[in-house]
Amino acid sequence: MKPRKPVRRQRSNPAGRKITFEIESMDTMGQGVAHIDGKPCFIAKTLPGETGTATIFRASKGVQFARLETLEQLAENRVEPACEHFEHCPGCHFLHTDYQSELTYKTDALAGHLKRLDRALPSVEVHSAEQRLHYRNRVQLHYRHKYIGMLDPVADTVLPVPGCQIVDEQLKPVMDALYQQPEWTEQHSGKGHCEIYLTGDGVSTAWDSPYAHGGFTQVNGAMNEVLRNTVLAQFGDRDSSKLLDLFSGEGNLSELIVERQPAIDRVMVDFAPERVKEQTLSFLHLDLFSETALRTFRARSPHSKFDVLLVDPPRKGFPALHEWVKALKPEKLIYVSCNAATLVRDLQLLGSQCSIEHISLIDLFPGTYHYETLVTVTFP
Repeated sequence: MKPRKPVRRQRSNPAGRKITFEIESMDTMGQGVAHIDGKPCFIAKTLPGETGTATIFRASKGVQFARLETLEQLAENRVEPACEHFEHCPGCHFLHTDYQSELTYKTDALAGHLKRLDRALPSVEVHSAEQRLHYRNRVQLHYRHKYIGMLDPVADTVLPVPGCQIVDEQLKPVMDALYQQPEWTEQHSGKGHCEIYLTGDGVSTAWDSPYAHGGFTQVNGAMNEVLRNTVLAQFGDRDSSKLLDLFSGEGNLSELIVERQPAIDRVMVDFAPERVKEQTLSFLHLDLFSETALRTFRARSPHSKFDVLLVDPPRKGFPALHEWVKALKPEKLIYVSCNAATLVRDLQLLGSQCSIEHISLIDLFPGTYHYETLVTVTFP
């Protein structure tokens, strides 16, 4: 007899399955976590202690993601969202709870990331926002045909948000016009995006351009000042010092340092094609993610060593940080990050000889799961 071929059982696709849940905790992205069939299931717009029903829309690698359908038991810290779009909008994550709870969830999320450093750490200094709504001075809206608003990646649709409560009041007239006078559809068909942002000259609008093409600025002006002053405090009193500002932009984070201590010798480095023709010793145009970035910098830098290294990379972090520290031998590193996961990864590569002296959580993005972390590291 010929051996029988093994019968392969087709794996069932759980997408579309209705489930009942009980939320046990919050994850680092502002989603409630339940366990369904022994697997973690992430459900946005829920809070610990809540029960209800949801529909699974994706499952992969032992985890599941579901969209909330109904709530049966509500958490004590649930509040009525201040925005009419919150239940369906992917832009905000915490408007269904009070602000103190939001800060607690963010602090817990940061603590979860910091545990990976496996060392004694200072307590986290939390800088809360005075204004939870109407703070965002830059907003990107997606359009598809005649619809414009926030892009829902789950449903792959655009959600109109004419009543958005997170944008700065100065942006509202321009945003309102997009909904009330949709002449924009005559010039912009198909799909793309529109960016509305505040400048020193007023409100500007850009269509289908790279994000922050007019120059990157923090979206929360008030909390940006808190961040700048925290950097200033961590820099300390140094009569004269060499400061290297990586991913500097126009020097937003180091500007106050130079204003207070003009003797500071600051060198700024960033990728800025529009500044290539500028011949200044204080700014170097350089792609810091290039494999030859450090070698190129050392060939062009006016200094071989720096006392303080200030780093503010994008969300993917700066994996080469340890190489720059080894080459430039700073006494202090001030690392500002919008992604605690990549921040911790980069700090791990520095080794155990350095000391972490200070950690701040600065809430530049209230209502969302995002926040800025500032870590000060000293070297022997």
